[in-house]
Amino acid sequence: MTRPESTESTLDISEVEKSFPVPPKPAVNYRKTLPPLPLSPVPEALVSTRRPEQLVNPATNRITKKQPPRPLSKDWPRPATSATTATTATTATAASYSTTGSRRTIKYGTGKYADVELSPQPSEDPEDPLNWPSWKKALNFGALLSMVALVGVMKTAYISVNSVIAIGEGISYTAAVALTAVPLMVSAASGLASLIIARIWGKRPVYLGSMVMIFMGMVWNTHVSGNLAQNMAARIFQGLGWGAFDTLVLGSIQDTYFEHERKPMVIIHYAVSIATTMGSPLLGGVASAGPRGFELQFEIMSAFLSVSILLLVFGAPETTYNRLVSEDQQPTLQRSRALWPAITYTKEATMEYLVKLKPWSYKATEINLSVILQAPRAIVAPTTGLLFTLTLLPYAGLWSLVSSLSLFFSPLPFMLSSASLGALMTGPFLLATPVVVALALLLSHGRFTPIVHLAILVIGTAIVSIGMLGFGLYLAGSMEMATDSSADPLSTPWDLGTDHISLPVASFLLGLLAAGSLALDSTIQPVIQRSTAFTSANLAVALRNTADMQGGLTCVRNFVTGAFILGLPNAVFMWDGLKAATLGMGIMQIVVTAAVCGVYWRWDENVRRLDGRVMGLIDLSILKRTASFFDTD
Repeated sequence: MTRPESTESTLDISEVEKSFPVPPKPAVNYRKTLPPLPLSPVPEALVSTRRPEQLVNPATNRITKKQPPRPLSKDWPRPATSATTATTATTATAASYSTTGSRRTIKYGTGKYADVELSPQPSEDPEDPLNWPSWKKALNFGALLSMVALVGVMKTAYISVNSVIAIGEGISYTAAVALTAVPLMVSAASGLASLIIARIWGKRPVYLGSMVMIFMGMVWNTHVSGNLAQNMAARIFQGLGWGAFDTLVLGSIQDTYFEHERKPMVIIHYAVSIATTMGSPLLGGVASAGPRGFELQFEIMSAFLSVSILLLVFGAPETTYNRLVSEDQQPTLQRSRALWPAITYTKEATMEYLVKLKPWSYKATEINLSVILQAPRAIVAPTTGLLFTLTLLPYAGLWSLVSSLSLFFSPLPFMLSSASLGALMTGPFLLATPVVVALALLLSHGRFTPIVHLAILVIGTAIVSIGMLGFGLYLAGSMEMATDSSADPLSTPWDLGTDHISLPVASFLLGLLAAGSLALDSTIQPVIQRSTAFTSANLAVALRNTADMQGGLTCVRNFVTGAFILGLPNAVFMWDGLKAATLGMGIMQIVVTAAVCGVYWRWDENVRRLDGRVMGLIDLSILKRTASFFDTD
């Protein structure tokens, strides 16, 4: 006979914890089986309307499914994140609340992105760059993009006129290419300094200071013909300004755009940088063919620079922002995603905008040795070292070969003009730019798996080897004098020229080298993002480390590439030297790629762990609290 259950509670629920304190948790988890709860009969209506896959267990009179329930996990629950936490949606405010103990408000996008969780989570401050209206974000991005384009044009301005400078000023060809190599090496140092300074005082003062350097160097470069010292000084000033726009623009894009908006902007930035760098000699050679020579290039660029200066001064506010998101703060800010919203321009609104547009408006809350060493540590991280080793020879080889085009084709028997020398960059321009866009779109819409990673490395290396070996062997083989009995006894090396060498073929081989180099470069950002996501405590730290590692890699590659540009003319002065140099670089790239693929395949996770140690990201104290990866630091 069963004892009837009481229908009244004899103990106040609020007093349960006082009367029955929770026993301490044992060190070992002893799993116990609870007695079955009393079951009520299943209603006939429910039985009649059950789905075919449901059955009624006659022993327990309970509806069961054919599939057994999922077993309980014995592991401790992982810390909840905004990406893995079940949320209760609030459509009116485009936000939700975490079902974990933090009750942190989760904000969503608007329009077609209404179901997309915003990452990073913005604050409720209208001055937060993530909360800027779309026109303000586009204006800031356009201002930075205009400077990136000008920097790309300036870097390759002398490719088609190196021989003209060497002959006109009576200097060696090595001294002439130093006008390209030295500012590139200077930009490496200024880029590293820009990363450090921007972390402490923000990006806007660095951009403005770099703009002033570029303006001084460009104006000076319009009146330096016949004076190598002044020409070099002007180029050094330009190099001092290049560094910031080589290393900080990616960070500005990350500061301004959400994750679902960021990828197209990164692709546009990268495509514009490559297109202007590779395409500059096409027009620069034509402009330099006139009586003004290479100075006309800088006069034309000065006109565009005046527009870019106005855009940068009045359209590029500070994007570095200390973002603190309160857990109990309700979303009150209306976010419009219209590209060109209806705006009423008034004098008061204009003055308010200009007052907020200060040259310097940010300062780090804490300045110490750890903050200063973040960028240098990113340079020496193992992932940065592997990427540098993998991409150096194609990148530096391309730069050094195109810088030596005047050495190959300006003397007899070719005697190419500056316009014809610039036309040799048609292949790199036409092949490199589509490769950049295609691979960026492919990797942005697909998963970057180890198989995809290794496939890109193998294909890119094959294209690099074909382009580099083909260029050197084709030119050297075509310029060799015949030694058999069929050779004309009266022929000389000056009789070879364009009858034996096809300039479009040479341009196409350079284009293959450029395309292969950029194919290898396309793996830089996914590899770095995978490393920072593995080692960073939260999303803000991951974005900052991503920008530091990519900027640091750019600095190191530019410095070493400058040394390659200075040294290659001495090695390829004779056609046999060109053959030996391209053979060495092509074969070495195959060996390097095989070694790097082996490291990625076997020790990929160990490399990422070592990244965290080198960059000072592993701190056991963070394991003492439950936090979300998407929280700000």
